[in-house]
Amino acid sequence: MAKLNLLSLRSIFGYLLLPALALSPSGPTVAATSLAHVYQQTGGVPVSGVVVDAVTKQPVDFATVALQDKAGKPVNGTSCDEKGKFTFPKVSSGEYNLAISFIGYKTKIQPVTVAAGSGAVQLGQIVLESDSKALEEVVVTGEKNLIQETDDGMVYNAENDITNIGGTAADVLKKVPSLAVDMDGNVEMRGSTKIKILINGKPSTMLADNLAEALQQIPADMIKSVEVITNPSAKYEAEGTAGVVNIITKQSSMEGMTGQVTASTGNRSNNLNTNLNIRKKKLGVRASVGGNFNDRVGDSESDQVYFREENLIQTPTKLIQQNSTYENNGQSLFTQLGGDYDFNEQNNLSANLRLNLSRNLSDRTLTTSQFTPSGEEQTANYRFRDIDNTNRGNGFETNLHYKKRFKQKGQELDVLAIFNSNWQESDYALVETDKAPTVTRLEQSDNHSQTRELTFQADYAHPFSKRGSLEGGVRAVLRNSGSDYDFRYSRSASAPLTEDPARSNLFNYDQDVYSSYLSYTLRVEKVYTIRVGGRYEYTNVAGDFNTNNVATQLDKPFHNFMPNVMLMKAFKNNQRLRLSYSTRIQRPGIGQLNPYRNESNQLNIRYGNPDLDAELTHNTELNYSLYVKTTSLNASVYWRQTNNDIAQYQFPIRENNDTLNTTFGNLGENATYGTNLSVNTRFNQKGQIGMNVNLFYNDLNSFVGRTPIHRAGFMYNLSGNASYRFENDFSVQTAGSFNSPRLSLQSRSTYNYSYSLGLRKEFWKRKGGVSLNVENFLFSNNTIRTTVNNANSNNFNQNNNYNRIVRLSFNYRFGKMEFKRDKALEKLTGEGGKKRG
Repeated sequence: MAKLNLLSLRSIFGYLLLPALALSPSGPTVAATSLAHVYQQTGGVPVSGVVVDAVTKQPVDFATVALQDKAGKPVNGTSCDEKGKFTFPKVSSGEYNLAISFIGYKTKIQPVTVAAGSGAVQLGQIVLESDSKALEEVVVTGEKNLIQETDDGMVYNAENDITNIGGTAADVLKKVPSLAVDMDGNVEMRGSTKIKILINGKPSTMLADNLAEALQQIPADMIKSVEVITNPSAKYEAEGTAGVVNIITKQSSMEGMTGQVTASTGNRSNNLNTNLNIRKKKLGVRASVGGNFNDRVGDSESDQVYFREENLIQTPTKLIQQNSTYENNGQSLFTQLGGDYDFNEQNNLSANLRLNLSRNLSDRTLTTSQFTPSGEEQTANYRFRDIDNTNRGNGFETNLHYKKRFKQKGQELDVLAIFNSNWQESDYALVETDKAPTVTRLEQSDNHSQTRELTFQADYAHPFSKRGSLEGGVRAVLRNSGSDYDFRYSRSASAPLTEDPARSNLFNYDQDVYSSYLSYTLRVEKVYTIRVGGRYEYTNVAGDFNTNNVATQLDKPFHNFMPNVMLMKAFKNNQRLRLSYSTRIQRPGIGQLNPYRNESNQLNIRYGNPDLDAELTHNTELNYSLYVKTTSLNASVYWRQTNNDIAQYQFPIRENNDTLNTTFGNLGENATYGTNLSVNTRFNQKGQIGMNVNLFYNDLNSFVGRTPIHRAGFMYNLSGNASYRFENDFSVQTAGSFNSPRLSLQSRSTYNYSYSLGLRKEFWKRKGGVSLNVENFLFSNNTIRTTVNNANSNNFNQNNNYNRIVRLSFNYRFGKMEFKRDKALEKLTGEGGKKRG
């Protein structure tokens, strides 16, 4: 049992309070009688009102409202909805008192008179005054659900999952419904890796270049929740074929000071993270610092069978085997500093600064052996490569956000400016030897790259009393990316290194996106919701490439209009049915465009394609949600049609059949038909169980080179979680996920999975705690087998990723937050929150 702050209690009591409670005038106590003992009136007129905070004028959602006679006897009871509104449908004529209460507020006694023959009684706003003393005395054991539904998707409350403690953002995303993370750290939403990931609703260049590596740098202890938006409204930028994932970091808006320190140690990672929140009246400051040390190891095997084809018969010509081992040691520092200032109840200014530093050392070996069709090894073609990569990077992000609230509720203006910069430096060294061993090749390269992004955005929302609300805005995103590769090589240990112009590269790329949108939402009698919107985006693309002393110019401006429609109907018993359609766009990234040739594996040369065009996707979804007592269910069917699909493909070099090229192209059409089911339930107010199933059919109609290809098949994701908190501050939680085999244009890979178990013991009135988390403890590695078919070869690959993880964590929370009235604000606004004349 522990004292919780007001914000936590408001979320918790939305799930724990019964729909009808009887309150005594002396305070917020739950009546011992059940609903059957509360007298329900059968005649009369409606009585309604809205409960708001005395200072902020924000709704007090889920406040408890009891209708009592003048003797204090309970007559009826209900609770406010998420907008603070309550209604008693039928109240007989007479004199009554309303007893209105909620945790952290003083009980309000409001007299009500219902005259005979009168119409509906509208009480308007009823204000509750805070009671910080009562808040400090309250003790509860309920917790927020791990998964919660929203109008556009769902929210995963990461801070309530103890298996995340001491981990990274990649560990968090593995447990989010509708998402899947493979062994390489690639994130997938409903079968697509083309996702727009935001941090606190804002884009980040740190996540744009190498998402898998960036997620390893963000400590899980800094993440409050993850929002999954499968069909975003027109207000969101249209980037991201499958949808939007918004990572929300921890912060506090209450007065006082709180902080937390978390330290973790384990066989694969060691972390130390701290955060501090301070708020004094109108000013709030947030700061956090986190450091990670990660170690990842694995190995792989590859058999490439080359053949010649005559009369549809494949005759093997040779076999090439490759074996590889790798070890990656990563270090990162992640810091945030933010603050906000309330000039008054209408105007707020906030700023945030984020800095991350990273260093990654990668040691890889690659052994290549060649055999004849009869199995005889050709020792002259044996090669052993020792490859070292050192990557250093830093990211700097800052934003300034101004919010203006007008007198009319819901009328708001947001102005935002963001600057992001991400710098990377990579040193590469290769030593190749033959069977003797004799050095046969040396390679070295330096790469300097930088991405800068400047964003200006303005959004305005205007409500109409009976005609819904209108949202509109403009946005400009100015992106610049550049890289400089300097490559040198030698064919012996004694020869000097010389520059190779074919593998040296200068690259500069500009992508400016100018957009505007309008979105109209109409709500009819709290039953129907209609949202219609459209977004126009103009993209100006320009680039300069210089490879092998040959300059290439890129100039590809284009524009798109992307409509957005959502229809929703609310039914009785907390049921909703939603139909939505949106158009999304995916622009090629710098890694897909840059023509730099990576030849560390001499049999598989990788490079980008500067001629790529953007792809356009149509998303349609039908969603049904139900909430019954402590159980929520969310089911959906969806269809996603992508034209001009950007995909990776492989093809042989004509003059050398041993070598394959791997690059990107706009390869045709990609259609996905799927269904998703998510169920979550709580029991005994101490435990919860959740399950998510995503089944989809992927239909690919594309081409590689000039060869048309059709591939199709079913795939699925399964994930689940369960937790229970015992009376002695001991809790246990488990989570797991399973991803079925995957197929692409040329390949098919086997399944992958992950599972975790967390044990936690809290002490010092829950201010401190020790957690033990183990992941994939039954087996030391997860093996992924992939088959790739080309015009002249069949390739069989096996990757072994060692992913057994044991992590011991300690965390301590300090400080105290209180909900206090702002005397200065009261003087400014006057009693009852109204400005003085």
